[in-house]
Amino acid sequence: MRRNGFTIMGKMIGLVKPLFHIMILAVLTGVVGYLFSIFITIMGGMAISSILGFNVGYTLKKLFIFIIIFAVFRGVLRYIEQLSNHYIAFKLLAIIRNKVFTALRKLCPAKLEGKEKGNLISIITSDIELLEVFYAHTISPIAIAIITSLIMVLFISSYNIYLGLISLLGYIIVGFVTPILASKLGKEEDLNYRNEFGDMNSFLLDSLRGLDEIIQYNLGSKRLEEIKEKTDNLAISQKKLKKYEAITKVITDISVLLFSSIILFMGIRLYRLNLINYNAVLISTIAMMSS
Repeated sequence: MRRNGFTIMGKMIGLVKPLFHIMILAVLTGVVGYLFSIFITIMGGMAISSILGFNVGYTLKKLFIFIIIFAVFRGVLRYIEQLSNHYIAFKLLAIIRNKVFTALRKLCPAKLEGKEKGNLISIITSDIELLEVFYAHTISPIAIAIITSLIMVLFISSYNIYLGLISLLGYIIVGFVTPILASKLGKEEDLNYRNEFGDMNSFLLDSLRGLDEIIQYNLGSKRLEEIKEKTDNLAISQKKLKKYEAITKVITDISVLLFSSIILFMGIRLYRLNLINYNAVLISTIAMMSS
């Protein structure tokens, strides 16, 4: 029975349990670090408002001090976050490899005789390496994105609830809807690339094992042509995946600009109705764009 993606992700996340305290450290440093990064721009906007004569609650000198402090600690926190994520990732890769080799030993050579050797090599090497992306660049970044987005929604809502709701919708579109659409869009091609990669590995291993026969029957040129054909097919599949990646990036960038513009125009509208001041329009727009 084929398991869905969420079931598989749940089991993979379960492996993090022994290193949960390090994951918490990665999430906390990530959230604070990203907030520092966002508020560097926001503090710049406050400095502009202060220069224009609006009361932002801080002097110009204090704002610049905050910017310098945030910039320095942003780098430190980013380093700790990435160190924690990669520590978790490479620890778990070692555990997963051990589990795979243990399973292969139980199957023994006789059981594996009918299996494609190339796909087994892919599982042991590249497939497990890809899990590094999940553990180092997926679990904690998702948690960081959710927590940071909620904090920013509350921050923008402190100026006006309607601006906060617009930002919430924007975060949902960029952080939830777009990735799901991208996953569905490239799912078939991604599977096709994986199968072709395994087939290429099998073909190369068979060629190496049958090298004497290839030389004996003078099939070297034919084998090279077949390798070239399979390599070209891999390149075509990879090009299609890059195309889907580019489409996703375009959709994301357009969504960010769209919702930032909506907040700006809504802010101007609320300003004209005397519901918020100029400072609220500027800061809420900058907050959306920088987050």
